[in-house]
Amino acid sequence: MCHALRHIGAQGPVSRGMPVHATYDLLSDPPRPVEAVFEVAARRILTGWLDAGAVVATVEDLRLAAQFLRRTGLTVELVSTFEVRLVSQRGDSTVVTREDAILTAVRSLAATA
Repeated sequence: MCHALRHIGAQGPVSRGMPVHATYDLLSDPPRPVEAVFEVAARRILTGWLDAGAVVATVEDLRLAAQFLRRTGLTVELVSTFEVRLVSQRGDSTVVTREDAILTAVRSLAATA
């Protein structure tokens, strides 16, 4: 077993490579319930992009992201095959790629976690 170690002052070595085994008490601190399908799909989407080595947004991925963004106050409108318009509740809008719209949903998800 190999550990990457670093020294911090007089505190001694600190492991950076291996996770610490811990138990999580689900009864006293239950996880937040999943409120949108996108919360589960985001990991699959990002893993797929990493595995493929390319960022490609499917129609289904965009649909899930649009449903999630609607909950945060953004509406997604199709502009073309490759672009969508994000419209805020105030009426501000911007045109982005489908992939950027999905990344916006991922960032919003991370901000709420």
